[in-house]
Amino acid sequence: MEFSSLQFLLYFIPVFFLFYAVTPKAFKNVTLIVGSFVFYLQGSLYFFWVLPLSMLVNFWVGIGLESPEGSEEGRKKEILFVLAAVGNLAVLCHFKLWMKELPLGLSFYTFSVISYLADVYQGETEAERSPINFVTYLGMFPKLISGPITSYPTLKESLEERSVGAAKFQDGLKTFVFGLAYKTLLADRIGILWAEVEKTGYESVTWRFAWLGALSYAMMLYFNFYGYSLMAIGLGRMVGFELPENFNLPYLSRSVRDFYRRWHVTLGLWFRKYIYIPLGGSRKGEFHTILNLFAVWLFTGFWHGVTLNFFLWGLFLCLCIILERLISKIPFVKELVITPHLWLWFTILISWVIFAIPDVRELEIYLRRMFGVGNPVNVNPSDWLLALKRHGIVLVIGVFCSFGLLEKAFQKWKDRIFMGIVLAVLFWLCVWKILAAGSNPFMYVIY
Repeated sequence: MEFSSLQFLLYFIPVFFLFYAVTPKAFKNVTLIVGSFVFYLQGSLYFFWVLPLSMLVNFWVGIGLESPEGSEEGRKKEILFVLAAVGNLAVLCHFKLWMKELPLGLSFYTFSVISYLADVYQGETEAERSPINFVTYLGMFPKLISGPITSYPTLKESLEERSVGAAKFQDGLKTFVFGLAYKTLLADRIGILWAEVEKTGYESVTWRFAWLGALSYAMMLYFNFYGYSLMAIGLGRMVGFELPENFNLPYLSRSVRDFYRRWHVTLGLWFRKYIYIPLGGSRKGEFHTILNLFAVWLFTGFWHGVTLNFFLWGLFLCLCIILERLISKIPFVKELVITPHLWLWFTILISWVIFAIPDVRELEIYLRRMFGVGNPVNVNPSDWLLALKRHGIVLVIGVFCSFGLLEKAFQKWKDRIFMGIVLAVLFWLCVWKILAAGSNPFMYVIY
């Protein structure tokens, strides 16, 4: 079930929140669990058993990691943690590599449960003793499919006691609708341009159309995933949880390194805390820092997918970040103002093309067309002008919105009556759009 589907918008939300509102405070987690499993069943019926079984095992592992201190006990905890981490990753690898169908949201779930076990093992938090709270943390539907990846300590207090009222529900609903509009009215509309590029054939586009297509994919992916994140945060607020922000205006970055501090923030923090720093981070000199970066980006590529293009995507970004590190050591580079932004957009658009095209042969063709290399087939020299006439306005709107001006206006006026009216209109406009064109699935659903 998608957040932007009619089934979710017109049936699941009204029914669930009606039950949630009348549920006594002491049992709201139970209602949230039931609602989450109903939600999960709609998209992962065949492998429904995987997550409940994993939750049961990891619940007891977490308690086992909190055994009394001592050299012998410490060794047992270390072995238990390693086995649990490897076991969870093995399940993820099994489904990614050998199964055609995967449990919905398995990658996000795996990272969440490993972070929980690591935090308990390192003594940063106590193990959760309530099975209800534990399942609520891992399985709540607002963050189940595509995050944001939220640490257990962040939500621990809210699992026990949280305020759920009309004001918070209304505020969350506004955020949800704002994200829904980004996904349905902007991302899906911009995506038509990228679909035209694919329909034309990569070997038959001019270099201008190829770059225009790359820009459209970049904007489509951003508003797709950012829209989802806003919806998740809004839904979390509606049930009483504050989920972390996942985007911080990434297209205003001045480097690839900065971009991935702003894009999918919770994933970046996860890799930094549980992979990069344990490997040594940047504490052991430049050579080891580069090796650690390669490890992180290799893992990042695999996490997104197992086809070769994802590994090439991770490798390309890693090389860009390493190059930035080396260039930053040159005197006066930090004084440059325009060049970093041009570098960012140039490299990010290339990276998204690598991310988007799984067939390496077709990827090579597209990259050649971007740089005007090779022999094109049946190219229309005016293809990019025709695309601009059809999609130029929405593409400009997308670039404009990526600079965060709409968010500022939304935060400033969201409590005004007129903003409530605007959001109500946007909601029903989204419903009409979905009804007329169908619900496009989220592009950034990582299994």
